[in-house]
This record gives sequence, structure tokens and C-alpha cells, in this order.
Amino acid sequence: MARIIFAWELGGDYGHLARLLPLALELRRRGHEPLFVARELGGAELLLGPHGIAWFQAPLWTGQVTNLPEAASYPELLMRFGFLNPRALTGIARAWRNLLTALRADMVVMDHAPTALLATRGLAMKRVSLGDGFCIPPAVQPLPLFCWWQRGNAARQADSEERVRQTVNEVMFTLGAPPLLHLHELFAADATFMCAFAALDHYEGRVSTVFNGPVFALGQGAPAAWPEGEGPRVFAYLKAGYSALDRVLVALRDAPVRVLAHVPGAARDTIRRFTSASMRFSEAPVDIEAARAQCDIAVCHGGQGTTAAMLLAGKPLLLLPMHMEQTMTAHRLESLGLALSVQPEGGAQLGRLLKRALADGAMGQAARGFAVAHAAYDPAAGIAAMAERCETLLAGG
Repeated sequence: MARIIFAWELGGDYGHLARLLPLALELRRRGHEPLFVARELGGAELLLGPHGIAWFQAPLWTGQVTNLPEAASYPELLMRFGFLNPRALTGIARAWRNLLTALRADMVVMDHAPTALLATRGLAMKRVSLGDGFCIPPAVQPLPLFCWWQRGNAARQADSEERVRQTVNEVMFTLGAPPLLHLHELFAADATFMCAFAALDHYEGRVSTVFNGPVFALGQGAPAAWPEGEGPRVFAYLKAGYSALDRVLVALRDAPVRVLAHVPGAARDTIRRFTSASMRFSEAPVDIEAARAQCDIAVCHGGQGTTAAMLLAGKPLLLLPMHMEQTMTAHRLESLGLALSVQPEGGAQLGRLLKRALADGAMGQAARGFAVAHAAYDPAAGIAAMAERCETLLAGG
């Protein structure tokens, strides 16, 4: 039996935990011991607690970096999490090493955990990188811009990457670990599981990459209890911190549809004000299998798990991106005719866009075409294949 640590460092809410959990459960079924080191403990309580899996707080950057422009690339994202401060980054890396040593890790599986990837370079334990295309950028130099479809500042792109690489190598020297010749080497591991479809990759033209397919939990969560009556069914998975949340809920409540919404962390007053005969809230996460089978369209922010689950069921999407990762997803899906999107400042347009999306036969047809093209995808088989690869690594293969 091996002890396998599942590490999550960056990103919000419980999407990363939900992506790691099926693999952890499969490895536990095979006799191994999974433990989690998580960024947010509320999500751990919600998702891991029912399975009796223990978790620990992840070592995190708690400082503030000011006077930086909006991040245009992954290196510039890292700048916000200690990758401009060698001393602080060394401290966080040592904390990761100390924790993994104390936990006697045989393997660490890392989802959006760049400091954990840095910290484990040169260690004897097996290292697995797991995530979607945003969390695992293409292995190119320089790393691509987030908005790769727009013209960018090549000099800034190269300079930002080099500054971060120099910081990383100062840490590597202090820890006695191998330096990086190119920053993309930070994401190298004994195995890489790209949990996405090639068609939905955040970046265009990625080569020499095996796409394992998305991971999401089916058959778990609260039943999909829809409001009674007539009208299309809309499944809404929204975040309480979304700046245009009230405007979106007004548009959904006033539209001639039936809405089942999950808004984790929403204030009780918000739920009370917007609950109606045609709009119902689920406090617990909704079983995505039931939701995608029964809804006509989904409204969400653009997380990979939710979008992939809906598209595999042939359901189009209305996306409300909050972060760059979700903006990249929205760009990709809109270019494929699978979704419409709106930024927070356009929240008042949601009613019009929802009406357009429900009436857009081409978008529904494109979503059904996506489902047909990926009908052979079996999430359970993908999870089993990843577990087998982990076991092979643990056996020395």
C-alpha cells in the first residue's frame, strides 16, 4: 500500500477537489491511502468529509503584490503568488517539503499546485501533474499569452517569464534541486494527466500531448428538484462572489423558464429574495448527471468540469466568466458555436442572451454534435487508466 498525497494550491471553490477525488477514491479502492493537502478547507469538509479522507492545509503565499498589471500569461500569474520573492518562495517550498516528508508521501498528485511542483523537484517521491489546459500550459518557450488570439507584447512576455525563471532558480539553488533551463520545465513530472478534451483546450495548437479527458463526479450530490410547471429547464451553477450575481438572478427569475440554481456561499437573504415558483435553489451541490440529463441549457462561469459534463450530454451553455481561465474557455466554446458568453458588466443582457440561446437551433445542434463526437468517452475508464499509471510508477515503472 502506498500513501498518495493529492495537492491543490491555486484556484477557487471545490472544482479542483472534485477533479482529484475520483482518482483518489479509485486508488483507495485498490488498496492505497489517499490524503489531501488543500487550499480551501470548506470545500474539503464538503467533498472529502463524507468519504472519510483526511486533509491538511496547503502551504500558501499570504503576501500581497501591488502595482502589477493584469496578468497576461502564466508567469505573470505566478508573480502574484510569491514567484518574485525568492526568500518567501523558498519558505513556502520548504513548508511543502516538510509537510510531504512528515506525511511520508510515496507519491504526490498536484492539481494547479505550481509551488508544490517546484518544491518536489529533485525529491525521491513520484510526482504526477494533473489538471486542465490552463493549469498545465504548453511546453513551449516563452509560455503563451492567455489571450493568444489577440496581439500581445512579445518583449513583456519574454521579460516576465525570465524574471520568474530567475526567482525559481534561486530557490532551486537554495534547496539543492535541478534548475530550470526554461520555465515550462516547472510543469514536468513523472506522469501528466491532461483532464480535458483537445477540442476544449485553453490554448490552440498544443502538440505531443495526450488528453485523458475531463474528470467529474457523476451520481453524487443532491437530486435535481426542478420547479413545477411549463417552460425550458435551466441549470445555473453560480458563485456567490460574482459581481453581477443579483442582475443574473433577476434575469433568470423573470425569464419564462424553470431554474434550478446552486450558488455555494450565497447569503440567505439572496436565496429568499430570488426563490419563486419558477426558481429553486439547492444548498448542496446538485448531481451533475441528473442536472445535465434534464436541463435544456446550463448557465455557469465556465469551469472545465461543468462545461464538459454539459457538452457530453449535448447541452449548450451560457457562460459568465469571472477569471481569465474562464474567459479562455468562453472564447474556445464560442468559437465552436457551443456557447454564448457575457462579462460581468454585461449582466443585464442575460435575459436577452438566454432567450437567444434557447432559440438558437444551431447552438443546440453544435452541442449535440459535440456529444456524438465524444460519445465513446468513458470517465470511469479514464480514471481507471490514470490509477493504473500511478500504480505502475509506484512499482518503479
